[in-house]
Amino acid sequence: MKPATLLLAVLLTPCAHAAEAEPGVYGRQAREVMAHIQETFWKEGPGLYAESETKRHPDFMWPNGVMFSALVAAARHEPETYRPVMERFFTSLDAYWDAKAKVPGYEPSPVSGGTGDKYYDDNAWMVLTFLEAYDLTKEERYRTRAEQALRFVLSGWDDRAGGGIWWHEAHKDGSKNTCVNAPAAVGCLRLASVSKAPVARQLRERTQRLVAWTTGALQADDGLFYDRVIVATGAVKKGKMTYNAALMIRAQLGLHQFSGEPEPLDEARRIARAADALLNPATGAYRDPIKWSHLLVEADLELYRATHDAFLLERARKNAAVFYEQWKARRPADMMANASLARLLWLMADTESAPPQVTD
Repeated sequence: MKPATLLLAVLLTPCAHAAEAEPGVYGRQAREVMAHIQETFWKEGPGLYAESETKRHPDFMWPNGVMFSALVAAARHEPETYRPVMERFFTSLDAYWDAKAKVPGYEPSPVSGGTGDKYYDDNAWMVLTFLEAYDLTKEERYRTRAEQALRFVLSGWDDRAGGGIWWHEAHKDGSKNTCVNAPAAVGCLRLASVSKAPVARQLRERTQRLVAWTTGALQADDGLFYDRVIVATGAVKKGKMTYNAALMIRAQLGLHQFSGEPEPLDEARRIARAADALLNPATGAYRDPIKWSHLLVEADLELYRATHDAFLLERARKNAAVFYEQWKARRPADMMANASLARLLWLMADTESAPPQVTD
């Protein structure tokens, strides 16, 4: 099997036949959470989701990205129910798209255009979820918007601090963060998977530059990643968060699957092992709130499909059980936490279905 074909199979289609299977435990739980989201947060008029049970204005772009990813995963399992919602939501998100900017991108809130308040990481998350929607539907509008959003993300790279992408286009906080450079690397790989040469080659080269900079600037000795570097001073903010490890696992795995070289896979496994330090000893699940932790569960599942390292699947199952039980005991008031759990559970539902048969 060609490396690019394998990458498509592993990264883009967690379970192509999921919609054909009767829902298992995770599928039923995911359906339950999604029904609650639609009942509690969906705003039919604008086709958007409210921020919380009490704050009824449309949510910000980062939570929207999580919600869209939950809808994509749900549409893979229950297309008749969730694909129309996904399509409506995609169209409604145009309210956030600043087409008047020199390099267009998503603003955090609905705008008339030209306000200059875009976050590069918000846009990086949209690249990933729109490419997943493209893989599911083969509709060019998702791929086109992913390409446009990635163009904006990559425009945030400059040579200060040795490279890297800024967190915010106006350099708010003055930082370059793992949470934008890592998903940008994964986004380049995913777009490369559905692009022809020489574009695919250029995107892989971009990934290598992003991974090299993030590793050199922000990786700790244990393999995990610090949060950000303050460009003006070079000071590194040393908090270690689940989603930073998650996207670097996926970036390294993707480089391995394109090249066939063992070193990136070894590094992905090293980061994954180090992520045990991010578990809460009291629960056995990740210590961060689910809005960050669900991304490391996704990385665990992605790496498990490539390696069959049993601890990854068991860790994902433990997180799913803990976070679902917490949700049952007390449902979060904010949309984003609910969407994060729905995404996690739909991905776990993929593990209950037969894997797709991939041919050259």
